[in-house]
Amino acid sequence: MLIPANILGENMTQIIIEIPNEVTQRVLDGIAYRLRYSPVLDDGVTPNPETKGQFVKRRIIEYMKKLVREAEIEIARNDAADVAAQSVDDDVVIS
Repeated sequence: MLIPANILGENMTQIIIEIPNEVTQRVLDGIAYRLRYSPVLDDGVTPNPETKGQFVKRRIIEYMKKLVREAEIEIARNDAADVAAQSVDDDVVIS
């Protein structure tokens, strides 16, 4: 569900994903596993200060930013190619 900022009286829109309570932990565990969350740091002893939930949220946000960036780059390339194609003179005389 997308909740526009003006409805919330805030300056940011919220995206809400509803997950049934009975599968919430399964979804969190699955995403954390696939994205390689570890409850301990690389030393194998120190507890990870980032919780599994925080990790999943951060990685989803990073993924969304990556998608937007890639899309904007592709759109800019396509727009630039269209402009370049329009500026090319197709009437080339070769003898």
